[in-house]
Amino acid sequence: MGQGVKNTSSLAKATLTFSKSTETEMPDPTATPPAGGDLVQRIQDRYANLRKSERIVADYLRNHAGTRMKLSITELAQVLGLSEATISRVSRALGYSGFSDLKMSLAEGAVTRSGYVNIPADFEQTDTVIMASTKLANLLSASIQGTQRMLDTARVDRCVSTIRRAHKVVLVGVGGAAAICDEAAHLFIKAGLDAISCSDHYTQVVLAANMGPQDVMVGISHTGMTLGIASALKLAREKGAQTIAVTSDPASPVARAANETLITWNSDTPSVPLYGDFLEGRISQLYLIDLLYISLLFEEGNSREANLRNTASALERYYQNGRAEG
Repeated sequence: MGQGVKNTSSLAKATLTFSKSTETEMPDPTATPPAGGDLVQRIQDRYANLRKSERIVADYLRNHAGTRMKLSITELAQVLGLSEATISRVSRALGYSGFSDLKMSLAEGAVTRSGYVNIPADFEQTDTVIMASTKLANLLSASIQGTQRMLDTARVDRCVSTIRRAHKVVLVGVGGAAAICDEAAHLFIKAGLDAISCSDHYTQVVLAANMGPQDVMVGISHTGMTLGIASALKLAREKGAQTIAVTSDPASPVARAANETLITWNSDTPSVPLYGDFLEGRISQLYLIDLLYISLLFEEGNSREANLRNTASALERYYQNGRAEG
């Protein structure tokens, strides 16, 4: 009898342990590991425990997963503006014996890409529609989950408070990012904010030059290398406005030009200038914009609910009148 109770107790503990592990561990939804996948997974698992300077190294490694690194530890330290000791510390924190071991892991993950620019390597021309749809759903889900894992909640809260207090919110982006800016402006306007989206650099400069301490500029760039966006953010910041960057590279010119930076997930697929980036970059940006919007709506003591009701009522009357006139 005692042995039976003991076995039952052990089974219960094992069941409880398994239940907890399935609740806290989020498996990578992609069926095929990406190039450099082992390194990327290690970074994801340990990212929350890294210091601020160490995260700069981790972000660089993640953004270059699947490529061969030719930089020495001294050269990488110079590129990132950090010490060699920091890079060595990150290498050991990720489970490698040192920087050389980490570089070997990067090299092993390097793959030969197809001629299609910015398409993940696991997509093939022979894929059926159902195969491609499954891969695409997994990739987009993984990008949102990766962005969520990297969230700095204190930073998000600061961005929400900054936007809530703003007299005017200007969103700037080009190419695919311009569409995200349009969507953000649309959502913010419905919530009662004075928001505008701008996609040409000339007007972005004009808007930035006329901003003040009570205004906010949000710059969106997947690579963070769009110099026009970086220039607009820098000018707006010089004029006293608060600036927020949404990008996958925290060390990029766009990120450095802003007061606050929200980081999106970046896959191992290299981004090629002028060819655009893969949809997973856009879905991560949209995820962050929706998060800011929802957080604005749920802030205590605000009037966003009333703004939404006013918007809904006005649109209802508009469409009713339209049907009546038709």
